[in-house]
Amino acid sequence: MRWVVTALVVAGTIAWTLPEFHLGLAGALAGLIVELTAAQAGLALGAVLCGLRITHVIIGIGGELKSWTWTHQRLVLRQIPVLATVGITGLKPGVRRRMVLTGAFAIVFCAAVAAVTWLATGSAFGKGMALAATTCFLWQLVPVERPGNTSLGWFVFSLPKLSGRPLGELEARPGVLAGMDAYQRGDLDEAERVYAELVREHPDLLTVVGLKVVTSCARERYLEALQTVIGLTGREDLSTRDLAFVMATTAGVSVLAVEAGQFPAEVGLETARSMFGNAYAAGYPKQRANGTLAIMALIEGDTTKARQLAGYSAESSENAQGRADDLITIARAWMADGDNAKARELVAEAHELAGWSPRVATTRARLEIS
Repeated sequence: MRWVVTALVVAGTIAWTLPEFHLGLAGALAGLIVELTAAQAGLALGAVLCGLRITHVIIGIGGELKSWTWTHQRLVLRQIPVLATVGITGLKPGVRRRMVLTGAFAIVFCAAVAAVTWLATGSAFGKGMALAATTCFLWQLVPVERPGNTSLGWFVFSLPKLSGRPLGELEARPGVLAGMDAYQRGDLDEAERVYAELVREHPDLLTVVGLKVVTSCARERYLEALQTVIGLTGREDLSTRDLAFVMATTAGVSVLAVEAGQFPAEVGLETARSMFGNAYAAGYPKQRANGTLAIMALIEGDTTKARQLAGYSAESSENAQGRADDLITIARAWMADGDNAKARELVAEAHELAGWSPRVATTRARLEIS
């Protein structure tokens, strides 16, 4: 459907801007970029106004140019400064109300931006920009929630009708966030304490189970984490989106268990491939699997591929721990190739980001010994 809409916009722009259709198409591209950026900017501003947390802001596309990492946020500037991605999450009670208001604010903001583009329709470029921006705005109103995309319309038209476990997941986010904050700073005792409190009230919530999985992995109890996440795959109350994340997580934990020597390689890697295949079919974005695929390549001895995939993953990382993990994979690939000097540079950055991480600490210790 998206390609059909795109084709109609292109055709409409050409028809409206003849004989300067090339200027019209350039304007359409500009309008698309402006409106997509406006959607993310609207969410960011709405989140600040409504008491949500902005977890990450990624500006641009291409390789990472510069990044800044704080306790709860990560800002990344990429080589080509067009488009942006913003992550938001519940910080205070009343998450649904706050997210609905955030989505409504973003829609009003986008509508205003689209309306302003119509002031430029005196030129072919302006006509193309207005047509594309307006179409993009209307497309954003369609309620969509997928593993890699949530539209503005979902916040306003679908979120208010949410009920049952999905609503419970949303409203429990402030508590889960407290546990994840403790995990991100390496306070695993506190993270496990928060989990113990949450699981008594919300034993069936995926986000609560997810907190147990990440803390088990941080304790290097990968088989325990694997058993926990595999237990979720048979549940019948999960949406396709939920299952996509569960299967991707199963793949990731399986590979970590193999790397740690706690699971047979032939079984663990085959499990990971199968789970990723199912996750992709359910809509899981393939680029989000790069970090795990890099570790798989490293286990199989393909160090060049491991560095490449881990590099892609590090450039798109949304938190400090995730980037540190990718840097360690690259470092281990260089170590396997006998270049400990390059590995030390990477490990030094990873240590600053998440020195508590078992993979970071273990790799750093190996380099100090060598």
